[in-house]
Amino acid sequence: MLNDALRKLREKTKDHIDARDTERATLLSWPGSPSIEVDGDPEPYPATKLVFAEYLLNREVKADFIAAEYLEGNEPKGSVTGVLANGVVYETGEPYKQAPRSSLRGKLVIPSPLQVGDRLIVSRLSGQRYYVHGKDVGAGG
Repeated sequence: MLNDALRKLREKTKDHIDARDTERATLLSWPGSPSIEVDGDPEPYPATKLVFAEYLLNREVKADFIAAEYLEGNEPKGSVTGVLANGVVYETGEPYKQAPRSSLRGKLVIPSPLQVGDRLIVSRLSGQRYYVHGKDVGAGG
């Protein structure tokens, strides 16, 4: 009966990541050819051995912006409405009364939060590869 309970517990937690599954590392180079040094390992791991969580990478969001300007007395006023690729609309400035418009299409770049020297939380994958979860904020990262 105890063996059945242990087997069920192992099955339930086999894909769960906790503190025992993680290691600490230092980011040696970023972003061009990233490498990390895992605590206790003699050699650094190059980019070919690393998998980074998506939110740690530079991200690009496509956006369309409509800019308008109007005069209130002799003072120019304006408004920008942006429509991001996921359909969310953002607006800034005063609402315009006259609408000479121009539109801009572009992308917003959300930079990676990582910097050389950051302490990282990593997990070992098969084939001596590492998954980088994020920064180790407990160590001042």
